[in-house]
Amino acid sequence: MKARRRPPGLSLALVVIATIALLGSLLVGYASTALFDSDSFADRATSALDEQAVQSEVGALVTDNLVLKANADFVAVRPLIESVVSGIVGGGAFQGLFRKAVNDVHRAAFKHDQNTATLTLGDIGEVVRGALQALRPQLSKQIKGQADVEITGIKPPSWVADLAQVAEAVGVLWLILLAIGVVLAAAAVWLSADRRRTVLQLGVGLVIAGVAGAVALSVGRALVLRGIDESAVRDAIDAVWGVFLNDLRTALYLLAACGAVIAAAASSLVRPVEVASPLRRAWSLVATVPETPRMRVIRALLLLVVGILIVVRHDAAIDALMILAGLYVAYAGASELLRLTLSNVASERAAQEAHGRRTLVAAAITAILIFAAGAAFVAFGGTHEEPLAVETSGCNGSEALCDRTLDQVAIPATHNAMSAVTNQDWLFGQQDAGFADQLHDGIRGLLIDAHYGQPTESGKVKTDLSDLTRGERATYEKALGPESLDAALRIRDRVVNSPTTGPRAVYLCHRFCELGAIPIDTAFKQYRDFLAANPNEVLVIVIEDYVEPQDIADAVKRTGLIDYVYKGLLEPLPTLQEIIDSGGQAVMMAEQDAGHGSIPWYHEAYDRLVQETPFTFKKPETLTDPKQLAASCEPNRGPDDAPLFLLNHWVDTTPAPRPSNAEKVNDEKALLKRVHVCERIRDLEANLIAVDFYREGDLFDVVDKLNAERDGAPEAP
Repeated sequence: MKARRRPPGLSLALVVIATIALLGSLLVGYASTALFDSDSFADRATSALDEQAVQSEVGALVTDNLVLKANADFVAVRPLIESVVSGIVGGGAFQGLFRKAVNDVHRAAFKHDQNTATLTLGDIGEVVRGALQALRPQLSKQIKGQADVEITGIKPPSWVADLAQVAEAVGVLWLILLAIGVVLAAAAVWLSADRRRTVLQLGVGLVIAGVAGAVALSVGRALVLRGIDESAVRDAIDAVWGVFLNDLRTALYLLAACGAVIAAAASSLVRPVEVASPLRRAWSLVATVPETPRMRVIRALLLLVVGILIVVRHDAAIDALMILAGLYVAYAGASELLRLTLSNVASERAAQEAHGRRTLVAAAITAILIFAAGAAFVAFGGTHEEPLAVETSGCNGSEALCDRTLDQVAIPATHNAMSAVTNQDWLFGQQDAGFADQLHDGIRGLLIDAHYGQPTESGKVKTDLSDLTRGERATYEKALGPESLDAALRIRDRVVNSPTTGPRAVYLCHRFCELGAIPIDTAFKQYRDFLAANPNEVLVIVIEDYVEPQDIADAVKRTGLIDYVYKGLLEPLPTLQEIIDSGGQAVMMAEQDAGHGSIPWYHEAYDRLVQETPFTFKKPETLTDPKQLAASCEPNRGPDDAPLFLLNHWVDTTPAPRPSNAEKVNDEKALLKRVHVCERIRDLEANLIAVDFYREGDLFDVVDKLNAERDGAPEAP
């Protein structure tokens, strides 16, 4: 009887469609139970609160939107308040409010197809009030018991809401897709002229679908996290991603494992799988140089990409290799077991067919490996660069400033620039944001403090106070006051009991590193990266130094900042364009000891270069009342013939700075008035305008006006 002809490729097409249907069944089934079902969604969202990163981020959001709105001046002790609020996130009262809010959002976003829904914790004020009662009774009274806090806005794509409604309307959609997949797979085997080969293709297809889906999840996670700059937010989203999607990743791996078993069942009917043989062939392909130039170019590019991936993201490369190796070993093991239970078909023709199937499997594994390596390389940042450049023109944002000498330019500056409230665990912060944001926003003068410290097991840095016996205590008392110094020392004593974990190093701290510390290398690398990305920007860095000058010089060299330090003369002062043309953009100064000439590019600020105003003002009126402005302009440090003029302009409320004071004294009218008065009294043009909480008030507008006033230059854009 003549064999029935079957359309060529029909079985393969049915296998592909069946594989897609089976993958769709898995995805829809998971989404229906984990994402589209409100109770399951709320369960997962609430369980995410068990993650430390999520607790910290939710605690920070509640602190910012509830506590700090009650009194912005509490920003100085934000870490203390945030730790208390974060501690209640995992509690039953908080979780009850959170679960209710999640259910509301789910109904709005998935059931009613609203464009945007906001996760709002209703009546959270009462819970926070109770938590803060013991720590800050006065603060707890300022928080409204019925207060609400908006955690985040949620705007799912319209197709997600549509799919949710379809999944609800067709509750058995996943079962329908599963049935379609099984029926099509059976049809493909029934119609195939080589059924064993078709079963093998189905198994390989499921392996590819499962691994590709898992890789796609990893790619999606990497892309989402890569777009988030704040590490705390990134860690929290990473934790939420894991709570919602780790089970799906496991299910996809199980799908791939099922495919491996099916492929093994098909191949085991001939002879045992030789585990080492495909590996030898794969190595031969890598090690053997092709004969044609085109293949040599392709091989070289593949080796280059894989090599870069292994170097840059070796952890991701190892994970991908281990997954593929595990699937292949499982395939070999299942093949051997199944062969023992199935009838032995030992014909030469079958043996040849088996060899062809193993070749197909090897090709499929190679294709998956290339796909995984390429996707991981792109997704994990192999081609990613941080956007460090700012959109400016001319020198420091203005063509008019290029031909001016340094003493003719007004520069926005931050006092205790390292002391930012956004730094992790930093108490008594004096700036709104860290170095990266300051530089991006337009700060070009950085006043920083350098101290010796040691890391401890507690995570804090212990200040090296060995020099207090040489009279430095008097300096600390003058700056902080005896009571504040004693309080700071008590805090330090609690940390000192924690064993140190590393040698003494230089940190940027404000007096006591226990209250907040940044490794000097971290800061200098940020300066370096900014200057490298912005070759027309000039920085003035003044260090209040409690360390040896050579340690500063070593850090500058070690971090690569040395390539961007201005190494020319400062007598006479250069123009901004001359500083830029020299190849260096950062003018480095020390308040006390710059090495007395042993480090040519490191200058002693108050020796011959800089003179300043006083810096201890206890009330805003001393900087805003016209009758008191003259006293605020009196000479302080530096000779009266020094060319650069530092205007210290902040209110000292040690130990806790207040943004409300900065808002008053940084107001355009008040700040511009004081600058003009001091310039007239001192017969100088103000250069470094140093403030606290630089985003409060109008610092940048005032600096633009000052630069526009000088020589009748047009106002900077």
